[in-house]
Amino acid sequence: MSTSDWPSAAPTLERRYRRLLTAYPSHYRRRHGAEIVTTLLEMAEPGQQRPGLADSWHLIVSGLRQRLRLPRRPLAMLGAALALLAGAAFGAAAGSWAAFQTYTPLPGNGAATAVHRLTTGVPDVSPYVWTLRGHSDTGPMIMAESNLSGWQTAPARDRLAADGWRALPVAEPDRDFELTMRRDGLRLHAVTDLTRSAVWSTVSTVDTGWMRPLVVAGLLAGALTGWLTAAAVAQRRSRPAAVTAVFAFAALALPVVSIADNLTNVFHRAHLGATVHHVLVTSTYWQSGPPWLNPALTVAGLALTVGTVVVSRFSRPAGPSMREVAG
Repeated sequence: MSTSDWPSAAPTLERRYRRLLTAYPSHYRRRHGAEIVTTLLEMAEPGQQRPGLADSWHLIVSGLRQRLRLPRRPLAMLGAALALLAGAAFGAAAGSWAAFQTYTPLPGNGAATAVHRLTTGVPDVSPYVWTLRGHSDTGPMIMAESNLSGWQTAPARDRLAADGWRALPVAEPDRDFELTMRRDGLRLHAVTDLTRSAVWSTVSTVDTGWMRPLVVAGLLAGALTGWLTAAAVAQRRSRPAAVTAVFAFAALALPVVSIADNLTNVFHRAHLGATVHHVLVTSTYWQSGPPWLNPALTVAGLALTVGTVVVSRFSRPAGPSMREVAG
């Protein structure tokens, strides 16, 4: 039955039923949409203008069930599981990026140098300053280093406190070669080596309270998106799409592993400014690989994922589609 065969009576009711049918996958609507709407219109009361609550709920739930449904094939189930994990990982990274937008921006080299000089107590010291876009424990930070001797934490703490910094506890409060301070959404960590011949200061951003909730929300939304994408591809049974999906999973493997590894840091070290998404920018997360490895693989993997969806839509199915029921 084609759309031209749909009943012409009750056009407002028909239009609203057709709108509810968008809960179903497009291929399912093409095959069964006219039949479903015809049946519903025949069952409607005379003069009825709106779908009943029970019918609306049934169409929405049945449509979502069709979107989530997988063929009973081992490879389809495996692909959906991998897509769920990849989607969860990138959803968590997206949530981390969104939360990071609420953080206090890192200071520039000039401001970091000024803080380092105040920390060391040497106004004319010229430190070596560099920015890390991502670190395994604390996320993005700006660091400064000077070759100095005899540095003590107590005077440094007093100088920083006079400048508005608030002292935070360190791992071992009795040692006098490390301090941690906080001010205006920034965290300062300073330490000297055991020979007291060099001083390092690190300024990083700290969690504003959004990191964990947005990471969890992104993880759940990404997992659902991954499953829905895999289901949409698997339902069309396209061999070319299956091939591109294999390459997509291969490209995304390392980025997903690195994101999963950093998820634990977010829940244990968010107060130190830890993030998830920083492993997807140019960084040295994989020590044995180039710094552009993760971002390059991410771009390639996501492009292949989009290609998989497109190929599945335009490819002729490899065999009979799975048996579908209206619910």
